[in-house]
Amino acid sequence: MKKLIGITLFLLLFILTACESGGKFAVHNETSYPVWVSVDESEVLELASGLSHTFNVDTDTQSFLTGEVKRNVKIMLHGETYSLYYRDDESDNIIYTDSTTVSIKAGKTLNAFLQPNRASIKIHNDNPHTITHAEIWQHKNNVQYRIATLSDIPYGDNVSLRVDPVSPTNLFYYVVNVILENGETLVYGGPETILAIDQQFLIEVLPSK
Repeated sequence: MKKLIGITLFLLLFILTACESGGKFAVHNETSYPVWVSVDESEVLELASGLSHTFNVDTDTQSFLTGEVKRNVKIMLHGETYSLYYRDDESDNIIYTDSTTVSIKAGKTLNAFLQPNRASIKIHNDNPHTITHAEIWQHKNNVQYRIATLSDIPYGDNVSLRVDPVSPTNLFYYVVNVILENGETLVYGGPETILAIDQQFLIEVLPSK
């Protein structure tokens, strides 16, 4: 009887110590610029370059009786020089996105090492006039393409846009036309504005002299 009781207590202790509840999602910012992340609809966290943060994710309790326990959670994740992406099965094109779903296992930590894969253009408005439009143009092989238009940037505000970096087989440069509410147009960039991965073209729109 004593032996049976001993075995029962051992099994009970084993079950209790083998139970695990909750997993972790760790983000490591390896880019040169900030990233923003939210896990399971949490508040958005800004993570500076070189920093890491671990999110706790609730899951059901896991034991040797239940087998592996995991939970799919939605994450929002983007940076000034980083984008989540996937490859479209039909077109084979790369599709950039700011959200995805990951599987968090009870008792485990899922690590996300964010290495830069984009370039960026950042506009900071130090002019007392609102920037009504900022047109982003890509110049390639003597042809220009307007890739984006940013609107309504007030004094003291800043906006960043992720853009494609150059590669040895794909060379181009950027020009940005800034139109102020008083009608003034300012031009930034040119043939020297060639952005590689993890590089940023910072535009500071200063007061007119």
